[in-house]
Amino acid sequence: MTAIEGVGTYVPRATIDAETVGEAWDGFRAHGIEQKRVAGADEDAVTMAVEAAKAALSDAERSRSAVETLAVGTTTPPVDEGEVGATVAEVLGLSRETETLVHTGSTRAGTRALVAGVRADGPALVVAADSPLAPPDDALDHAAGAGAVALLLGGDGAASVVETASFSREFPGTRFRRRGGDGVEGYGATAYDREAYTTLVSGAVDGLAEAPDALAPTAPDGGLPARAGRAVGAKTYHMADSLGDTGAASPLFGLVAAWADGADSIAVVGTGDGADAVAVEGRLPVATDWPGEPVTYAEYLRLRGHVVGGDH
Repeated sequence: MTAIEGVGTYVPRATIDAETVGEAWDGFRAHGIEQKRVAGADEDAVTMAVEAAKAALSDAERSRSAVETLAVGTTTPPVDEGEVGATVAEVLGLSRETETLVHTGSTRAGTRALVAGVRADGPALVVAADSPLAPPDDALDHAAGAGAVALLLGGDGAASVVETASFSREFPGTRFRRRGGDGVEGYGATAYDREAYTTLVSGAVDGLAEAPDALAPTAPDGGLPARAGRAVGAKTYHMADSLGDTGAASPLFGLVAAWADGADSIAVVGTGDGADAVAVEGRLPVATDWPGEPVTYAEYLRLRGHVVGGDH
C-alpha cells in the first residue's frame, strides 16, 4: 500500500466550446465534449507538468529535496529525443540524486508513470501532462484538450494505492502517431474502437482483487468512458466534457473528478497498447474551479499551430 500525500493540477486558461469549433466545420465531430482547454503558445507538456508538480508538492507540504523519484507520463513531449524528465526535475529544483523516469508513446503513459511511482523506493512525484494534436477537421482534434495532474506518493496520506493490475492486448490502428509527425491518427472504425476500449478497461479492472465502486478511465472523448463503466459495473468519472481529451493525463483527471464527488473506491485505468488499473482507496480534497478565458476559432488555430500569423 502506497499513500497519496498530495495532488496538484494545471489546466490552460484558454477555452473553446464545441459550438464554436462546430460552426467552422459544419458540426462538432467529438462526442460528449462541451468545452475544452487549449494550451497557449508558452505551454507544453513540460511547463504544465512543472506547474502541476509544484501544486502537488505544496499540497503535500513536502520539501523538493525529499523527492527520490520523478515519474513523468506524456504522449506529447516537446522534443522527439531528449530527457524531459530531467528538464522537469531541473526546473522544479529537485535533488541531483532524484531518479527520473519518463513514459511516452501511448495514452497509457500516465498510469505507467503512476505504477512506476508506486513501485519506487521513497517519496515519488508522479505527473501526467498532455496536449494531443490532430488535423483540424478530424474528430481527434475536435476532442483534443490539455492539462496536467501530479500526485505525491509517500508514507502518509488520506488516500492510498492499494493494488495495481495490467492487461496486455494490442488493437492496431485505434490511435497512433507516425515517426516525425505532430498529430495523432486513427482508422476511424467506430465499432472496432469501442470494442478495443471496453476490452482493455475491463481486462485491467478484472485483474484487481476487488471491484471498485468508481472508474476513472482514459477519456478520448466524453462518450467512451460511460461504455467502460457499464462494462465493469462502476460509476464513471472523467473531465473530457469540460477539458477535452487530455491524453495520458485523462485518467488522473478522472481521479480528481471522483474525489471532487466524494468517491473513495476508484480504479484509475489508463489504456493504450494494453491497460493499467490502479486501485485507490480514500480521497484527497481537490478544487476543480479553474479559471478560463474563451478564444475565437482563429485564435484557437494559431494556439494549436494549425496556422501561423493572421486570421483564418
